[in-house]
Amino acid sequence: MGARGNSGVILAEYLHGFAERAKPTMSAHQWHAALQSAATLAGEAVSVPREGTMLTIAQVAASHEPTENFAEYVVAIATDVRNAVKQTTEQLAELTAAGVVDSGALALSYFHEAVANELSGREMPELELAQRTCDVTAIEYRGPSHEVMCLFEGDADSLREELAVIGESVTVTGRTSPYNVHVHVDHPGEALSEAMRHGRAYRISITQLIGTFDVDTSTDLSGVAAVLAGEGTGLGRIVADTGAQFVAKPPMSSPATSDFVRAIREANAAHVIVLPSDVDCHASVALAAHQVRSDGITVHMIGTTNTLASLAALAVFDATAELSKSLKVMTEAAQSTRDGAVFVAVRSSMTAAGLCQAGDVIGVIERVPHEISNVASIDDMAVHVVEAMLDSGGDLVTVIVGQGGNDSIGDRLAADHPGIDFSILRGDQTSHPYLVGVE
Repeated sequence: MGARGNSGVILAEYLHGFAERAKPTMSAHQWHAALQSAATLAGEAVSVPREGTMLTIAQVAASHEPTENFAEYVVAIATDVRNAVKQTTEQLAELTAAGVVDSGALALSYFHEAVANELSGREMPELELAQRTCDVTAIEYRGPSHEVMCLFEGDADSLREELAVIGESVTVTGRTSPYNVHVHVDHPGEALSEAMRHGRAYRISITQLIGTFDVDTSTDLSGVAAVLAGEGTGLGRIVADTGAQFVAKPPMSSPATSDFVRAIREANAAHVIVLPSDVDCHASVALAAHQVRSDGITVHMIGTTNTLASLAALAVFDATAELSKSLKVMTEAAQSTRDGAVFVAVRSSMTAAGLCQAGDVIGVIERVPHEISNVASIDDMAVHVVEAMLDSGGDLVTVIVGQGGNDSIGDRLAADHPGIDFSILRGDQTSHPYLVGVE
């Protein structure tokens, strides 16, 4: 469910196939059977398999005949896989042009090398590659303009057939609903319409892929500006009041690359510091940075993974300060902020804190479930989360109030914690009634 990108969903399916045949104690022959299952499932997920990708590596590993000595067997696999990774450069025109190996193939090879290291007791030597940098200028991308990903409940086989007609790089992974769907298309609406026609699509992510752009020499940019991504109209007003640009994040999804491009350009500065607030936005920011370079804009991303860390960084942003100093101060502010959240479960699931049912109130600290309750109110849970976070120290608490939350929560918290500064902000986000930050 957490897989991202074409290689990500294929790797997830590979591990799924392996797990289906894996046992607590395995012989070399059982390991071989698990590798075959992994390669088969990964290959079935892709509508048009290509040589020079991680599918090639999967086949190489699965085709190696087992021996009685398990350690020697996995070392031989790792060695063959490593050689196969080097050969990917010659198997895809894009890799040849850039002079690099396939990243997905390299990632999968690490799995086999880790197994070999563990069972043999010796580390594989450093991988020697002819080139360690990618010549991006040598690659001219000619495929569809957008990547669409979503979770899908419905007729997966029919959807796969339709997407193969209108798009490229189609993967539909998962043995049972919900399925993870990935496709490259020129018109994202067409892919989503097909998904809706064959079932239900949600947790939708649309990313604009790298294209070619003309250099704009009509502007003479200078200075430093900031861009912050987050959810909620209230948060947008808060960010705008600071003079920064705001990128609206859809509930349970991510902004498109084009949204970041637009905000970066509207910042009207030579250097733009971007605070993405979500790890799923990092790739989109990187793509946006590539696109705006032709405008004379340099993007500096501080890799925040939550809204509170982004706000903490924005609070110390000084457009008049030296760029390197601003980046250092903002990064330190973000790293010193611990985050928490309160939300209501919409379905039953197993979490690190135990089983939760639809309607349960969940308190999260640092993205890990802290408490689950079917009797506590969201206000009570917010108090519990703040108390638990303050047990680890802190003198400033920021609470972003979303839809369903109460602005008066600040009075209750202040009464329970004299000497602590509380900042209550109305964010109006729909995903969480309360977001909490402690510095």
